[in-house]
Amino acid sequence: MTVLDASRHQSLGVDPAVLATALQTEVASLLTPVEWAEDEIAAASRRHPGQADLLFHTFGLLKSRNIGSGMGTEFVYRGHARELLERVAADTDLRPATAAEICLLLSKVSLQVPIHGAGAGLYFRMGQAAFGDHPLFAELMGDQSAYQQLHGSEIDELEAMLRRKAADPARQLGGIQCRGLHHGSRVTCRFGNS
Repeated sequence: MTVLDASRHQSLGVDPAVLATALQTEVASLLTPVEWAEDEIAAASRRHPGQADLLFHTFGLLKSRNIGSGMGTEFVYRGHARELLERVAADTDLRPATAAEICLLLSKVSLQVPIHGAGAGLYFRMGQAAFGDHPLFAELMGDQSAYQQLHGSEIDELEAMLRRKAADPARQLGGIQCRGLHHGSRVTCRFGNS
């Protein structure tokens, strides 16, 4: 910022230091999910080294959908990203809703009406699938096997229906073209222009 810019902002009643701090905070909030996505892609590449070049090109798949503000929470986003990356590695359909997305939907529903029976069982199942490694989730949920015993087939049907109805038809991976550079390093990538 030049001296002229600084004096203009001060004449408008805006402190340049406050403005710079606000901008820095805003940029950091935008970059944090990018870091989470990159971390999850790197972890998936370690789990599936034979698919590393494919997984490198999945960044665009990991964008958050506008299902709820919870997707901005690190453990929720990471659970969502992990499931999608596992689907990529297994070459399965990417469009159905992830367990994290279903949890966000059920959370919204629970604010309107109580969730019992199969709905509660599905909430616990999806939470375990998406966030089972998060200590807070494990502590809150405990053992939910009774729901599976009582409502297992209903939970299965509800899960299939929600994965289908909340699917993202645009979430597909295709048309990958690589210039042979991954993070600025020259690589041999199966999607390279040879």
